[in-house]
Amino acid sequence: MTTTIRPRAGLHRWVPRLTLAAATVHMAVGAVASAPQWRDILSGGLWNTVANDDHARMTALWFMVAGVALFGLGLLARRAVIGTGALPAEMGWTLMAAGVLVSVLEPASGGWLLIVIGALALVATRDRHRAPCASAGDR
Repeated sequence: MTTTIRPRAGLHRWVPRLTLAAATVHMAVGAVASAPQWRDILSGGLWNTVANDDHARMTALWFMVAGVALFGLGLLARRAVIGTGALPAEMGWTLMAAGVLVSVLEPASGGWLLIVIGALALVATRDRHRAPCASAGDR
């Protein structure tokens, strides 16, 4: 049995974890920062409580939806690592694109964290192409 070297193999496991953590923080910040809007939405019975002209409620809703989407991306990345042993490069590019867009439009934001996580994902995928991965039994 030969042993293969997997540089930065830990990044394949840590990028999904970091993405899930960022999503959790994003949703927590959204819940706290928009607590009055969420209180009003819940007290209104949820159905049709976010109108197009209520920018505060729309912001609260879309901030939370973005957190859910980021959480889903983290779960999909985790599933990819479990199934293949590696992250898809699209993970890194998606996080980088979102992070650059957010950071340019709102520099004092969590967009920088998305850029860092995306860069780590791209480093992990670059190394995957350079060195052979371990077999499924070695994971």
